[in-house]
Amino acid sequence: MNLFKDYNLNTFKLQKPPADNSMQTFKELQDLNKIPINRSFVEEKDDIVGSFKKVTENAGLPFPEEEVTKLQDDSTVAIKKLKNYYNRPRPHVLASSMGMKLDNVQLNSMKTPSYPSGHSAQSKLIANVLSDKYPELKEQYQNEAKQISDSRNVGRAHYKSDSTFGTRIGDDMYNYLKQNNYGVRSI
Repeated sequence: MNLFKDYNLNTFKLQKPPADNSMQTFKELQDLNKIPINRSFVEEKDDIVGSFKKVTENAGLPFPEEEVTKLQDDSTVAIKKLKNYYNRPRPHVLASSMGMKLDNVQLNSMKTPSYPSGHSAQSKLIANVLSDKYPELKEQYQNEAKQISDSRNVGRAHYKSDSTFGTRIGDDMYNYLKQNNYGVRSI
């Protein structure tokens, strides 16, 4: 059963991204263009589960890979619904239509619309759940979630507003699991 089968997306459907032709979007594109691309960082952080696995195993603790993969897989359904609802073009697509040059790191994970950032949502969700299991690693998990989210801006896969919105969704999904007595400690 999908953990987010009954997750209500309605409040998030009211939080529109900046309009494609807005000054805010133009500024976000300019800001992205100032970030140096670091391909190896972007590619490494593209693997959300692997990134958290590394943090956990470096601390000498067992990593609950099956459960974390389920969190990622199950959350994808809800996140894709929001992406398709807003259908925001990826930064390089919009920049091109505005006559701006915006290089980016092309990844298979960039085939969906931009808003919200799924990597930001999922990494925040997973960081929160793993922090319950291993509270002594909370700071490292939260830092890893931030790095994963930031990597999407470094690769120019997402606008900053996509990442911010995604992080809020990740926190909300985590709260949903807690309110519905999903055993985050048992993961």
